Amino acid sequence: MNQAPRPGDTDVVLFVRSLGHRIAGGTRAVLARANLYASLGYRTSLVVTGLLDDDGAWARSQDLLHPDVRLLVLWRDGPDAVDRARASETAPITVPRIPDGPGVRRRRRTVDDAVQVRTFVDDALRTIELLDRDTETTRQLVVMREDGSRAAQWMFAHGTLVAVDHLVPGGGTRRREFVVDGRAVWLEAEVAGHVGEGDARLRLREEPVGDYAGAIARWLDTTFASAEHLVVFADGENVWQRSLRLMRHPRLRGVSVLHNSHLAAPYTAAAPTHSGWKGFFSDTTNVDVMVCLTQRQHSDLLARYPGLPLRVLRHAAPRPKVRGVRRDPDSVVFIGRLAPQKQLDHLLRAFVLVRERVPRAHLDVYGTGKDEAALKELAAELGLELGVDVRFHGGTAQALHAFAGSRVAAMSSLHEGLPLTLTEAMSVGTPFVAYDCNYGPAEVIRDGENGFLVPRDDVEALADRLVQVLVDDKLARRLSRGARRVVTSFSARRYKESWRDLLAEVAGRESSSSQTIARS
Repeated sequence: MNQAPRPGDTDVVLFVRSLGHRIAGGTRAVLARANLYASLGYRTSLVVTGLLDDDGAWARSQDLLHPDVRLLVLWRDGPDAVDRARASETAPITVPRIPDGPGVRRRRRTVDDAVQVRTFVDDALRTIELLDRDTETTRQLVVMREDGSRAAQWMFAHGTLVAVDHLVPGGGTRRREFVVDGRAVWLEAEVAGHVGEGDARLRLREEPVGDYAGAIARWLDTTFASAEHLVVFADGENVWQRSLRLMRHPRLRGVSVLHNSHLAAPYTAAAPTHSGWKGFFSDTTNVDVMVCLTQRQHSDLLARYPGLPLRVLRHAAPRPKVRGVRRDPDSVVFIGRLAPQKQLDHLLRAFVLVRERVPRAHLDVYGTGKDEAALKELAAELGLELGVDVRFHGGTAQALHAFAGSRVAAMSSLHEGLPLTLTEAMSVGTPFVAYDCNYGPAEVIRDGENGFLVPRDDVEALADRLVQVLVDDKLARRLSRGARRVVTSFSARRYKESWRDLLAEVAGRESSSSQTIARS
């Protein structure tokens, strides 16, 4: 190993999908790392592969993004001078808006910080347009088919068209067209699935680039062509992992980070590897280190793939900055995606049992996702009154405040990595009751000391432990004190040192990995 290069001589690249007002735990973890490296003097770039229409202004205003972190946005920075020159010779793309006329009517309503305009033709919904509430510029336009399904989604930044998704009936596959200057499609890609294997081509050049991940890899190779030292972090089981492996930069070093379980159903240690991860474990081209967040996952992976360059590095618990929040002694809180992995139906059924024994209790749910409507319907079917017994608050940018305002937090997931919500809740003294699923909860929760672990899928046991915390003030105070100790066991100092040392080690390697590991 060579001596590590100086931070100022090293480019560090990380990926996020977007930087909207509802930033999930995985994105927060990436931002924390980007901010750390920027503060240490590394030339740090954050690659945004989704839509970003405010140039990161909101994230910076919330102190989520270090001022020295450079943003690279695929739709904005991907087209080069040749693409822009060719696009300038074409007329702007016509947006399919419906003009006023017979049978046309529009309904307007405010949705969060935007205005939604639904256009009907002869009582059939044809378009849904989202406008900026202050400027009335278009953010998004959804075009409907005659059968009521979505045909296409047009996306805008500062009122200019930047991308169009063409949707296949039934969901799943979509063809995305990236638009330069509102005039021409410069990149067309099939973005079905999450690893970026669909066909892609540069339309203005009539040039194939393999697939979507390959297009991103090619862009980054070009963007960082002059980099003396380049370290790329790919987080999650997605297109970024494949892009890292497809890059051909001669001075590239790579770090692959797992945020979730690598297991498929039934998510036990003996379960098969999830299809989204199989290829990434067998092909470690450009991957010098693969990071998992828990010791248990590390052991399971080594047993299955003995040659993986594995390392365990964990998140840090935040130093709480919450002031003036009153803890509601009757509140059970959940924060996370409203998605099948979280098994919120289990939590709702457990809460019915809780309410039978603690009638004053209520469940506060923070998050958004495709299961929201079904969960609200289930809550009603179970006899839980929406807005009283169960309150769906939508997404929140103030997770610590939500946790600090509740007596106990709950998690009923099928599987996890090491979700930030565990340490966030405990940092403000809110104990957790969680299923003992692979892998995260047991890494943080000490049963009976700072919360409770219950067998996965045991709804009654989940309810019993929640009731204990709600009715026993002495127990709740003891668990709360234990929970606050997470800021020591998951200290910010240890986090900074471990991720700093990892980057220095990888950047100083003489050559990067390029190998294929056979499955054991």
